[in-house]
Amino acid sequence: SPNIYEDYIYYLKPNSSAISMSDGKPFTEYSDEFGYSNPPNYLNTEQIEVLLIGDSSTQAPDLSNSIRNHFDGKVYSLGIGGQGIFHWKHQYRRFKKIYSDFSNPKIILLLYDENDIGDTLRALKYERAGYKQSIYYPANPIHGKIYKITREYSFYHEIYSLFRYFVVSTQIREKLKTFLEDKNLLKKNLKDKLIKAKILPKQHSSDFMFLNYNENCKIRMDNAEPNKNFFSETTTAEIVKQIEELLKLINFDETKVFFSYNPSVNNTYNKKFTENDLMKEFAEMQIKSSSNFEQYFNKNQVNYIDVVPKIRTIAKNESLHPCNGKDSHLSKYGYRVYATLVSDEVKKILKEN
Repeated sequence: SPNIYEDYIYYLKPNSSAISMSDGKPFTEYSDEFGYSNPPNYLNTEQIEVLLIGDSSTQAPDLSNSIRNHFDGKVYSLGIGGQGIFHWKHQYRRFKKIYSDFSNPKIILLLYDENDIGDTLRALKYERAGYKQSIYYPANPIHGKIYKITREYSFYHEIYSLFRYFVVSTQIREKLKTFLEDKNLLKKNLKDKLIKAKILPKQHSSDFMFLNYNENCKIRMDNAEPNKNFFSETTTAEIVKQIEELLKLINFDETKVFFSYNPSVNNTYNKKFTENDLMKEFAEMQIKSSSNFEQYFNKNQVNYIDVVPKIRTIAKNESLHPCNGKDSHLSKYGYRVYATLVSDEVKKILKEN
């Protein structure tokens, strides 16, 4: 495994490398001596000006490098893919131990998108069932439905969950299907039987669908249905509780805290594709979610930054995601745009205060 698993959280193997994606192309990503995606020996000197906390979008060097262009001090990323809002407080506790010889960061930037809500609900379910080891916590790569989060717990269910995770993460069924097709061994009757027995994946099943931005640009997007439960007031209250636990660990006399939504493909292009009902529904739910969060943060010491309207306006005329359909994260250009918008808002708020 490329990760180190501890209670509640996991992080990258320190001083290791792994193949990741940047701009829809493979690249080698390096972890520092603490297991986060930052330059080596980055914490040895100087105070951190900006601490980033979030998931795979925050882990991406394209984001942290872009934000570094907007601040004079150091920008350190605690981003780890598959970690939701539930995990933030645990990652921050670990960071405090690592960074104990230095003063607190001047700015903490909390970055989330809607899949962090599902990751948090899943982690809470496991935690309440008595599971601390984070090997249980990674989100299933096939975007498990909400009912998967609320399943029963037993020896059978745990063995099934681990086996299913292995099958999905290794794509062993897809590889078997490709092998049989290449060898011309997959006749229709046999294929139908193997699919029915779940030995092979369903035909045309995919974790992703594609958005034809223009004739030269095909954007990959999550093949997920809008889940209104993720953006309901009840769920928002549950998420807020997790944020409050993190806020208790922060010294607000030394640190300013900002919270920003990092929009996914499903939530970015509704102004360009005005007739797309799926995007319209995702956008409406995100607007409601932003309103819920804004009401909460206005009563606390956290500055809520909503750059989504500006992102959607830009995305009407320019793609912010890789056009080769290989990755649903922001492109290099998309990360630069997002980093500029967020950094400008942070500086504006600090100047006003």
